Amino acid sequence: MKNCHVCGLECDEAVELCPICGADLSGVEESIEETEEAVIKNPVLLATFEDVVSAEIFKDILVDNNIIFSSSNNDTGSIRVVFGGGFLSEEIYVEESDFEAAQKLYDEFLNSEELFEEEIIED
Repeated sequence: MKNCHVCGLECDEAVELCPICGADLSGVEESIEETEEAVIKNPVLLATFEDVVSAEIFKDILVDNNIIFSSSNNDTGSIRVVFGGGFLSEEIYVEESDFEAAQKLYDEFLNSEELFEEEIIED
């Protein structure tokens, strides 16, 4: 069994998408091990996410593009809830030398979210 890195659901080893939140579970074990071994020597703040699901999706994009990152939420698979029912924001840091490439991915990600929201509103 493996746990979803977004919502924490315990899933079967063969499952590639989380049945609850839709997170990509293929290669999660390898990705986590790779990012834990890497050290960021010159961290630069890339983005702050208020939405924990968007943060996890974007971290998957960074992993897919071989960009090493660190985040303020180091508890893989957990959601931090604060008093009053709100969520804590999550900051994502990248190596200074990867900042430009990561910024481009972040801009593309933000643009894709806007298009997705427009499609939902139109339907």
